[in-house]
Amino acid sequence: MLPRLLFAMLAVCAITSPAQDANPAEKLPMVKSGEMPLYPPVLRSAQIEGEVDLRVTTDGSGIASVEVEYGNLLLAKAAQENIKTWKFEPHEPTSFSTVFFYHLEKESATYSCKPDVPDNGSVVLKLPARVDITSHLWIPDCHDANEGLDLSEPLRVFFAKCEFDGAPVSCEKFTIRLQSGSLIVTPTRFKESDKKQGFVVPKEFRSGKNFDLIVEARGARATIREIYPNHLKGDWRIGIDHAPFKEQTPVYRVSELVHCLGFVEILWTEPGLINWRVCD
Repeated sequence: MLPRLLFAMLAVCAITSPAQDANPAEKLPMVKSGEMPLYPPVLRSAQIEGEVDLRVTTDGSGIASVEVEYGNLLLAKAAQENIKTWKFEPHEPTSFSTVFFYHLEKESATYSCKPDVPDNGSVVLKLPARVDITSHLWIPDCHDANEGLDLSEPLRVFFAKCEFDGAPVSCEKFTIRLQSGSLIVTPTRFKESDKKQGFVVPKEFRSGKNFDLIVEARGARATIREIYPNHLKGDWRIGIDHAPFKEQTPVYRVSELVHCLGFVEILWTEPGLINWRVCD
Protein backbone atom coordinates (compact mmCIF):
# COMPACT_ATOMS: atom_id res chain seq x y z
CA MET A 1 0.00 0.00 0.00
CA LEU A 2 1.07 3.60 -0.50
CA PRO A 3 2.70 5.21 2.55
CA ARG A 4 1.01 8.00 4.51
CA LEU A 5 2.74 11.19 3.33
CA LEU A 6 1.93 14.87 3.13
CA PHE A 7 -0.01 15.83 0.04
CA ALA A 8 2.76 18.23 -0.88
CA MET A 9 5.13 15.26 -1.28
CA LEU A 10 2.87 13.15 -3.48
CA ALA A 11 4.00 12.50 -7.04
CA VAL A 12 1.19 10.05 -7.82
CA CYS A 13 -1.65 12.49 -7.29
CA ALA A 14 -3.05 15.21 -9.51
CA ILE A 15 -3.94 18.32 -7.53
CA THR A 16 -5.98 21.03 -9.19
CA SER A 17 -7.23 24.44 -8.17
CA PRO A 18 -9.72 24.26 -5.28
CA ALA A 19 -12.14 26.35 -7.27
CA GLN A 20 -12.40 23.68 -10.01
CA ASP A 21 -15.46 21.39 -9.87
CA ALA A 22 -16.78 23.37 -6.90
CA ASN A 23 -19.90 25.40 -6.38
CA PRO A 24 -18.95 29.01 -7.16
CA ALA A 25 -21.09 30.12 -4.20
CA GLU A 26 -18.75 28.32 -1.81
CA LYS A 27 -15.46 30.01 -0.96
CA LEU A 28 -13.13 27.07 -0.55
CA PRO A 29 -9.97 27.18 1.57
CA MET A 30 -6.60 25.97 0.28
CA VAL A 31 -5.40 22.63 1.67
CA LYS A 32 -1.68 22.80 2.45
CA SER A 33 -1.07 19.36 3.99
CA GLY A 34 -2.69 16.09 5.06
CA GLU A 35 -2.26 12.33 5.01
CA MET A 36 -2.56 10.20 1.88
CA PRO A 37 -6.14 8.85 1.50
CA LEU A 38 -5.93 5.07 1.18
CA TYR A 39 -8.39 2.34 0.23
CA PRO A 40 -8.94 0.33 3.47
CA PRO A 41 -7.70 -3.23 2.79
CA VAL A 42 -10.66 -4.87 4.53
CA LEU A 43 -13.07 -2.95 2.29
CA ARG A 44 -11.13 -4.01 -0.80
CA SER A 45 -11.48 -7.63 0.25
CA ALA A 46 -15.20 -7.13 0.99
CA GLN A 47 -15.59 -5.54 -2.47
CA ILE A 48 -17.06 -2.34 -1.05
CA GLU A 49 -16.98 0.73 -3.26
CA GLY A 50 -19.04 3.84 -3.79
CA GLU A 51 -19.49 7.55 -3.14
CA VAL A 52 -19.25 9.31 0.22
CA ASP A 53 -20.68 12.85 0.57
CA LEU A 54 -19.50 14.89 3.54
CA ARG A 55 -20.01 18.35 5.01
CA VAL A 56 -16.77 19.86 6.29
CA THR A 57 -16.56 22.75 8.75
CA THR A 58 -13.24 24.53 9.39
CA ASP A 59 -11.96 26.78 12.18
CA GLY A 60 -9.71 28.92 9.99
CA SER A 61 -6.72 26.59 9.88
CA GLY A 62 -7.91 23.03 10.52
CA ILE A 63 -11.00 20.82 10.70
CA ALA A 64 -13.72 21.69 13.20
CA SER A 65 -16.15 18.91 12.22
CA VAL A 66 -16.99 16.43 9.45
CA GLU A 67 -20.56 15.18 8.97
CA VAL A 68 -21.61 12.32 6.70
CA GLU A 69 -24.48 13.19 4.38
CA TYR A 70 -24.47 10.02 2.27
CA GLY A 71 -22.41 6.86 1.85
CA ASN A 72 -21.47 3.45 3.16
CA LEU A 73 -20.62 3.65 6.87
CA LEU A 74 -17.20 2.01 6.60
CA LEU A 75 -16.11 4.05 3.57
CA ALA A 76 -17.40 7.18 5.30
CA LYS A 77 -15.33 6.42 8.38
CA ALA A 78 -12.16 6.13 6.27
CA ALA A 79 -12.94 9.42 4.50
CA GLN A 80 -13.63 11.20 7.79
CA GLU A 81 -10.37 10.03 9.31
CA ASN A 82 -8.46 11.33 6.30
CA ILE A 83 -10.18 14.72 6.24
CA LYS A 84 -9.39 15.26 9.92
CA THR A 85 -5.68 15.35 8.99
CA TRP A 86 -6.14 18.27 6.57
CA LYS A 87 -4.47 21.61 7.37
CA PHE A 88 -5.37 24.80 5.51
CA GLU A 89 -3.83 28.11 4.63
CA PRO A 90 -5.27 30.78 6.99
CA HIS A 91 -8.86 31.65 6.03
CA GLU A 92 -12.19 32.71 7.44
CA PRO A 93 -13.92 29.74 9.12
CA THR A 94 -16.26 28.18 6.60
CA SER A 95 -18.30 25.11 5.67
CA PHE A 96 -18.30 23.25 2.36
CA SER A 97 -19.16 19.92 0.71
CA THR A 98 -16.60 17.35 -0.36
CA VAL A 99 -16.98 13.98 -2.08
CA PHE A 100 -14.82 10.86 -1.83
CA PHE A 101 -15.16 8.29 -4.62
CA TYR A 102 -13.89 4.76 -3.89
CA HIS A 103 -13.63 2.62 -7.03
CA LEU A 104 -12.40 -0.94 -7.58
CA GLU A 105 -10.96 -2.00 -10.94
CA LYS A 106 -12.50 -5.44 -11.42
CA GLU A 107 -10.80 -6.11 -14.75
CA SER A 108 -7.41 -6.30 -13.01
CA ALA A 109 -8.44 -8.10 -9.84
CA THR A 110 -5.71 -9.39 -7.51
CA TYR A 111 -6.07 -12.93 -6.15
CA SER A 112 -4.31 -13.45 -2.84
CA CYS A 113 -4.75 -14.75 0.70
CA LYS A 114 -3.32 -11.51 2.12
CA PRO A 115 -5.70 -8.51 2.34
CA ASP A 116 -2.74 -6.10 2.47
CA VAL A 117 -1.30 -7.30 -0.82
CA PRO A 118 0.57 -4.36 -2.50
CA ASP A 119 -1.67 -2.29 -4.71
CA ASN A 120 -0.81 -0.08 -7.68
CA GLY A 121 -3.99 1.95 -7.57
CA SER A 122 -4.20 5.72 -7.95
CA VAL A 123 -5.38 8.77 -6.04
CA VAL A 124 -6.56 11.96 -7.74
CA LEU A 125 -7.06 15.02 -5.54
CA LYS A 126 -9.16 18.03 -6.48
CA LEU A 127 -8.95 19.62 -3.09
CA PRO A 128 -10.90 20.31 -1.08
CA ALA A 129 -13.99 19.43 -3.13
CA ARG A 130 -13.21 15.94 -4.44
CA VAL A 131 -11.01 12.88 -3.84
CA ASP A 132 -10.94 9.89 -6.22
CA ILE A 133 -9.38 6.67 -4.89
CA THR A 134 -9.01 3.75 -7.30
CA SER A 135 -7.72 0.35 -6.26
CA HIS A 136 -7.58 -3.13 -7.77
CA LEU A 137 -10.20 -5.54 -6.53
CA TRP A 138 -8.71 -8.03 -4.06
CA ILE A 139 -10.25 -11.51 -4.16
CA PRO A 140 -9.30 -14.13 -1.54
CA ASP A 141 -8.43 -17.44 -3.18
CA CYS A 142 -7.51 -19.44 -0.06
CA HIS A 143 -11.00 -19.98 1.41
CA ASP A 144 -14.61 -20.28 0.31
CA ALA A 145 -16.39 -16.97 0.95
CA ASN A 146 -19.74 -18.80 0.66
CA GLU A 147 -18.95 -21.43 3.28
CA GLY A 148 -21.97 -22.09 5.48
CA LEU A 149 -24.44 -20.18 3.29
CA ASP A 150 -27.61 -21.69 1.90
CA LEU A 151 -26.96 -21.48 -1.86
CA SER A 152 -29.59 -24.00 -2.89
CA GLU A 153 -31.95 -23.08 -5.70
CA PRO A 154 -33.89 -20.94 -5.82
CA LEU A 155 -31.28 -18.63 -4.28
CA ARG A 156 -32.73 -16.85 -1.26
CA VAL A 157 -32.00 -14.00 1.15
CA PHE A 158 -32.95 -14.74 4.78
CA PHE A 159 -34.20 -12.08 7.19
CA ALA A 160 -32.33 -12.59 10.45
CA LYS A 161 -34.09 -9.61 12.03
CA CYS A 162 -36.37 -6.74 11.06
CA GLU A 163 -36.51 -3.56 13.16
CA PHE A 164 -38.46 -0.34 13.36
CA ASP A 165 -37.03 2.39 15.61
CA GLY A 166 -34.73 -0.13 17.24
CA ALA A 167 -37.49 -2.60 18.20
CA PRO A 168 -37.96 -6.02 16.56
CA VAL A 169 -41.04 -6.22 14.32
CA SER A 170 -42.50 -8.83 12.03
CA CYS A 171 -40.66 -8.83 8.71
CA GLU A 172 -44.06 -9.04 7.05
CA LYS A 173 -44.48 -5.36 8.01
CA PHE A 174 -41.73 -4.45 5.50
CA THR A 175 -42.17 -4.04 1.76
CA ILE A 176 -39.01 -4.93 -0.16
CA ARG A 177 -38.18 -4.02 -3.76
CA LEU A 178 -35.00 -4.34 -5.81
CA GLN A 179 -34.03 -1.78 -8.43
CA SER A 180 -31.39 -1.75 -11.18
CA GLY A 181 -31.67 1.16 -13.60
CA SER A 182 -35.29 1.33 -14.78
CA LEU A 183 -35.99 -2.24 -13.63
CA ILE A 184 -37.89 -2.49 -10.32
CA VAL A 185 -38.88 -5.93 -9.00
CA THR A 186 -40.86 -6.92 -5.92
CA PRO A 187 -39.26 -10.30 -5.12
CA THR A 188 -41.28 -13.32 -4.12
CA ARG A 189 -41.39 -13.69 -0.34
CA PHE A 190 -41.28 -16.97 1.58
CA LYS A 191 -41.87 -17.90 5.21
CA GLU A 192 -41.11 -21.42 6.38
CA SER A 193 -41.05 -20.27 10.03
CA ASP A 194 -40.45 -17.06 12.02
CA LYS A 195 -36.71 -17.82 11.91
CA LYS A 196 -36.60 -18.89 8.27
CA GLN A 197 -38.15 -16.28 6.04
CA GLY A 198 -37.01 -13.80 3.41
CA PHE A 199 -37.24 -13.44 -0.37
CA VAL A 200 -36.20 -15.29 -3.51
CA VAL A 201 -33.48 -13.54 -5.51
CA PRO A 202 -34.93 -12.58 -8.92
CA LYS A 203 -32.97 -13.99 -11.86
CA GLU A 204 -32.76 -10.48 -13.35
CA PHE A 205 -30.49 -9.47 -10.44
CA ARG A 206 -27.80 -12.09 -11.00
CA SER A 207 -26.12 -10.08 -13.76
CA GLY A 208 -23.29 -8.73 -11.58
CA LYS A 209 -24.52 -5.12 -11.51
CA ASN A 210 -24.92 -3.07 -8.34
CA PHE A 211 -28.52 -2.70 -7.24
CA ASP A 212 -30.67 -0.46 -5.04
CA LEU A 213 -32.80 -1.81 -2.19
CA ILE A 214 -36.10 -0.08 -1.43
CA VAL A 215 -37.40 -0.74 2.10
CA GLU A 216 -40.75 0.55 3.31
CA ALA A 217 -42.65 0.15 6.58
CA ARG A 218 -45.33 2.13 8.44
CA GLY A 219 -45.31 4.93 5.90
CA ALA A 220 -41.51 5.42 5.91
CA ARG A 221 -39.44 4.54 2.87
CA ALA A 222 -35.74 4.58 2.02
CA THR A 223 -33.84 3.67 -1.15
CA ILE A 224 -30.47 2.19 -0.16
CA ARG A 225 -28.24 2.66 -3.19
CA GLU A 226 -25.31 0.86 -4.80
CA ILE A 227 -25.35 -2.48 -2.97
CA TYR A 228 -22.85 -4.99 -4.34
CA PRO A 229 -24.64 -7.86 -6.17
CA ASN A 230 -22.62 -10.52 -4.35
CA HIS A 231 -24.56 -9.59 -1.21
CA LEU A 232 -27.82 -11.05 -2.58
CA LYS A 233 -27.58 -14.15 -0.40
CA GLY A 234 -27.20 -15.15 3.23
CA ASP A 235 -28.67 -13.38 6.26
CA TRP A 236 -29.78 -9.75 6.31
CA ARG A 237 -30.99 -7.41 9.05
CA ILE A 238 -33.22 -4.64 7.74
CA GLY A 239 -34.83 -1.67 9.43
CA ILE A 240 -36.05 1.89 9.50
CA ASP A 241 -34.99 4.25 12.28
CA HIS A 242 -36.19 7.72 13.27
CA ALA A 243 -34.41 10.42 15.27
CA PRO A 244 -33.43 10.21 18.04
CA PHE A 245 -31.96 7.07 16.52
CA LYS A 246 -32.45 3.87 18.50
CA GLU A 247 -29.55 1.83 17.10
CA GLN A 248 -27.63 0.24 19.97
CA THR A 249 -24.39 0.82 18.09
CA PRO A 250 -23.52 4.09 16.26
CA VAL A 251 -23.90 2.81 12.70
CA TYR A 252 -24.23 6.25 11.17
CA ARG A 253 -23.34 9.89 11.78
CA VAL A 254 -25.62 12.33 10.03
CA SER A 255 -26.75 15.93 10.15
CA GLU A 256 -29.09 16.86 12.98
CA LEU A 257 -31.61 17.76 10.27
CA VAL A 258 -31.99 14.07 9.34
CA HIS A 259 -34.93 12.38 11.07
CA CYS A 260 -35.34 9.05 9.27
CA LEU A 261 -32.98 6.38 7.90
CA GLY A 262 -33.38 3.00 6.28
CA PHE A 263 -30.65 0.38 6.58
CA VAL A 264 -29.64 -3.16 5.68
CA GLU A 265 -26.88 -5.07 7.46
CA ILE A 266 -25.21 -7.92 5.58
CA LEU A 267 -24.57 -10.34 8.45
CA TRP A 268 -22.50 -13.08 6.80
CA THR A 269 -19.58 -10.92 5.64
CA GLU A 270 -16.42 -10.36 7.66
CA PRO A 271 -16.82 -7.79 9.05
CA GLY A 272 -20.57 -7.31 8.90
CA LEU A 273 -21.54 -4.47 6.55
CA ILE A 274 -24.22 -1.82 7.03
CA ASN A 275 -25.62 0.17 4.11
CA TRP A 276 -27.99 3.04 4.89
CA ARG A 277 -29.81 5.93 3.29
CA VAL A 278 -31.86 8.91 4.44
CA CYS A 279 -35.59 8.24 3.97
CA ASP A 280 -37.15 9.42 0.71
